[in-house]
Amino acid sequence: MEHPFISTLLRSGPVGQTILAALLLLSIYTWTVIFSKLASLRSAEKKCRDFLARFRENPQDWLDTTRGAVEGPLGPLWEAGRREYRAQLEVARPGEPIGAEGIARIESALETETVDRIADLEKGHLVLAVASSASPFVGLFGTVWGIMNAFRGMSLEGSAGIAAVAPGVAEALVTTVAGLAVAIPAVVAYNFLNRRVQLVTALIDRFSTEFVRTADLASRRRAPAAAPESGVFARR
Repeated sequence: MEHPFISTLLRSGPVGQTILAALLLLSIYTWTVIFSKLASLRSAEKKCRDFLARFRENPQDWLDTTRGAVEGPLGPLWEAGRREYRAQLEVARPGEPIGAEGIARIESALETETVDRIADLEKGHLVLAVASSASPFVGLFGTVWGIMNAFRGMSLEGSAGIAAVAPGVAEALVTTVAGLAVAIPAVVAYNFLNRRVQLVTALIDRFSTEFVRTADLASRRRAPAAAPESGVFARR
């Protein structure tokens, strides 16, 4: 049994075939991006949660020691934050906390890395945005072209019979369906993946906040406690 889509594709003109072929290729590429992004974002979220749990077990240890590479989006943030924290300790006076300016520099380093990590998480979203917005218009172009072919068939046949208009109408309807078939999954996936990016971004922001708090507390512990007064001045 011949599939209606295949039969319409074979009976369409060069323009209709080009439109349907382009939509088919775009659909394949869109689904490839969707599955790839689903896997990568799921992995990124899991790695963020795992590292955040390990960091919370002993935050001070993650500041003072050099460990191996940390997988996931939080790895570069930890490296940047720890590197800036050590740099601020070197410029601070011995036995004194790094101060508000040092904390601000750590926050700036983390924010810079956060922007880069979010950009990595959003890679591929442009394809979905273009597919969801452009596909209906490509299908609409095929619709208009198919209707034009239907009217051309009527003029050639000299009548408005089914045989004259059916090929053009079929081409118009198939291109419309093809455009929507590409656009609907793309727009649904775009919104769903944006939500997943927001979840990972929330974990990144949470880690940044906890890292800065840990760095601030650790630097304050470097300040020696005030020595008790003794001698002549104490007796006064």
